[in-house]
Amino acid sequence: MNIFDPHVIARIERLELRARTLVEGFMIGIHRSPYHGISTDFAEHRHYVQGDDTRHLDWKVYARSDRFYVKKYEQDTNLEARFLLDSSRSMFFKSEDAPMSKFEYGATVVASLAYLFYRQRDAVGLTLFDDELRQTLPPRASFAHFRHLTETVEKATPGPDTRLGNVLKKIGLQIRRRGLVILVSDFLDDLDAFGEGLGLHNFEGNEVILFRVEDPIEKEFPYRGPTIFLGMEQEGNLVCNPLDLRTHYLAERERHISSLYGACRKHGFMMEEARTDAPLDGMLSGFLNMRSALFRR
Repeated sequence: MNIFDPHVIARIERLELRARTLVEGFMIGIHRSPYHGISTDFAEHRHYVQGDDTRHLDWKVYARSDRFYVKKYEQDTNLEARFLLDSSRSMFFKSEDAPMSKFEYGATVVASLAYLFYRQRDAVGLTLFDDELRQTLPPRASFAHFRHLTETVEKATPGPDTRLGNVLKKIGLQIRRRGLVILVSDFLDDLDAFGEGLGLHNFEGNEVILFRVEDPIEKEFPYRGPTIFLGMEQEGNLVCNPLDLRTHYLAERERHISSLYGACRKHGFMMEEARTDAPLDGMLSGFLNMRSALFRR
């Protein structure tokens, strides 16, 4: 049984257990993270000086020596990562043969990466959004917070249409210290405002990683015969012969994706494709590669 197959992992209903299964399966044999975060690998002691964080005092050494020493660690970067998960109506689309809806796949991505950050002792936050910020959990680094995050995502309901530019700008104004923003969406929105939102995060010094979630049928457009297409974000309904529409649709899809990648490149940000039938170990591997590139940069 391949736990990374979306058809298999979708059988696990609880998002917390799904994330732990994926990450622990992926990380077998890896005992030490080479990525940015707080390291718990103890390096050495040094004398306490005024201004040091008293939480790092070694009281056992003080009891033996009657002198204050602090523990030094190999890294102390205290990364804060914020997940932005699109919960608009279009994200809840699921074609007949797909293992998950776009939202469910995106939620699995978010929960898995949040658990990976928790293992690295990094703080994670969450914002659910559609045309506005709907629910926000500030970044924290604890298992209880990770569990709260997964429970919040499980309770999410479809909202109105997507407004990525508006959301990115509002989140950018809320962030008080530079960090990592991970945006998970189908990006079915105007990209001019989206590019402006990315520009704000670039100016503020935040790193942004994007996951573009897509149902297989959106790429293949295999419809035949008279069909009624239902607009999921207030576009209305369309009755047509899909064969007449297919060429134009595929051309517009490619134009939209090209513009999306262009906006990311302009600001030095990276994007990963996340098709809902794609094995999830590829998503985890792609994310770690992007994190490694950010760390080197």
